[in-house]
Amino acid sequence: MSLLRIPPVPSLRLDLPRLLDLAVIVAVLLAAGVALSLNVADPDLWGHVTYGRDALAGGLPRTTTYSYVAEGYPWFNHEIIAEYALALGADHLGGPGLLIVKCLAGLAVAGAILWRALRQGSSLIAACATTLLVAVCLGCHWSLRPQLFSYTGFAILLAILSAAFEGWEGRWQLPLNWLRRLRGQESQIEQPLEYSPARLKLLWLVPVLMMVWTNAHGGFLAGLCVLFAYLGLRGLEAIAHKGRAADGLIVRFALMATIAVLATFINPYSYQFHVWLFHDLSVPRPEIVEWRPPVWSDPQNYPFIAILALWLACLVASRKSRDLTQHVIFALLIWQACEHVRHIAFVAIAFGWWMAPHVDSVLRRLGIGAHQPDAQHKPAAQARDAGALDKTLAGASGLWHDSFSRSLSPLMQRVFAVLLLAAITICAGQLTIRLATLKVERDKFPVAAFDYIARERLTGKAVVTFNWAQYALAAFGTRTSDDSGLLVQIDGRCRTSYSQEMLDMHFDFIIGDVGPDQRYRGPGSGPFDPLRSLNYQRPNLVLLARGQEPSVEAMRQAGDQWVLLYQDELAQLWGRASKYDDPASVYYIPPARRIIGDAKQTGYAIWPALPQYQPETPRELASNR
Repeated sequence: MSLLRIPPVPSLRLDLPRLLDLAVIVAVLLAAGVALSLNVADPDLWGHVTYGRDALAGGLPRTTTYSYVAEGYPWFNHEIIAEYALALGADHLGGPGLLIVKCLAGLAVAGAILWRALRQGSSLIAACATTLLVAVCLGCHWSLRPQLFSYTGFAILLAILSAAFEGWEGRWQLPLNWLRRLRGQESQIEQPLEYSPARLKLLWLVPVLMMVWTNAHGGFLAGLCVLFAYLGLRGLEAIAHKGRAADGLIVRFALMATIAVLATFINPYSYQFHVWLFHDLSVPRPEIVEWRPPVWSDPQNYPFIAILALWLACLVASRKSRDLTQHVIFALLIWQACEHVRHIAFVAIAFGWWMAPHVDSVLRRLGIGAHQPDAQHKPAAQARDAGALDKTLAGASGLWHDSFSRSLSPLMQRVFAVLLLAAITICAGQLTIRLATLKVERDKFPVAAFDYIARERLTGKAVVTFNWAQYALAAFGTRTSDDSGLLVQIDGRCRTSYSQEMLDMHFDFIIGDVGPDQRYRGPGSGPFDPLRSLNYQRPNLVLLARGQEPSVEAMRQAGDQWVLLYQDELAQLWGRASKYDDPASVYYIPPARRIIGDAKQTGYAIWPALPQYQPETPRELASNR
């Protein structure tokens, strides 16, 4: 009788260095999540959510809503997909849910950059450092607004192009005698052009992306420009290699670019949107800070400066083959970012997607990142005895060839493990706290002034300073013609909803007579007049920021036509004297109910921070007062 043999129990011993390397990735992604978890409300968030709700409820409006100066003026809402998403997210997920989705989108971009860097053979240190730098640079741009769709769409575009041109990307593709090819002369090709015609079919995804992107945010133009430059430069490389034999590829590239452009005409306004966009882009927009050049002394721009310095180091010191197309497009993106702050995010994403191998090469020349190779094949007996978790870790860590943690002594590995655990715990805690609350900062938004408006149940036409107008229309805006809430003069939709003359009237009041580096003033807007906003269609309320000295001075000039109803450290609320300072008026607010002071505005309210607001009719006012 033979004895039943019981198989040995697999060893549960883990490979600590491999586990530590994976813990490094977890820590870096959590740190990237913290950097991308900006949790303060954007001035336009209220408007985007409101416009999305309105469109979901009653269809896309064709004319400007919530404004008393732009009634009947055409509205080109090119961000409708983003506004649908923000409205649905706000209604079903709330502020924290919006923050979580935003952070996950950022982590998807950061994770893709990290994964690609490791797949390209970058060391763990180079891949993680590049990813973290990109995340920190994106941090102040990664807010809840339609631009988020442009940045994500740009990352998707780069991913499609890299997948379609796999084998072609990543190295210098112009032969030394390429000029002879351009002249149609025969020349010897040093290295054949490697690409997959089947993979080029992935370019059909680009028109789909462009169709969605066009209806989510105007940044699709940046994507189109990058697409044209990319296909054009790849076409130049194809001609340099193949001469006239590249004609088929050139036609294919031109066809894909044309279809991508045609896809942008699939929008609610068809070609009229492109006509409007052409005129909109023909004038500068310095009133919006993001359209100004970066201030190099601003700490928010330090990560961008670090990316520029690192790119120059890669150009000089990298031993990797340089991809002409990638570096030319990257230089063009830098040029645009030096002109306009909002393009810095595109630079950061392109840097992470394209430059990680060069960062790795520079670091290796400095002796950083060239660690002990990780064993790819264990002895058979050891592999049989490995636990399931150890096998999983081995598969996950197969993306990179160098083990950073294996180069440490056993004692330092344990110390490093403790530090990593602390870092992961701190980052996870910070991320949890930041994603729990979407803040409306009281020193930036008139939360207390809005509470006063709600208590007094004020209605009518209101001049509201530019950055607060969408908050105001979300809190008090009239939804139907029968509502008696507030109509604002101008809000953050700018030229999509208002003429240049309307904008100039408002900016004369809040920005003043400043140079072209701070505002553009149309030639057809007439002479500068800071009081025109106060007289045009006779608004009865003015809410302004006390720090905007031109508007404060304009109220002084208006004299006894206005009465101050509310004032704190941040804001002033003025009412037309004939309505609110006349005891015979049903709208009269006696001095006892006016709040005039310099109360500090500290802390934050939880988004959307909308006060309870039930406007009174004149009959109710007469009976109650």
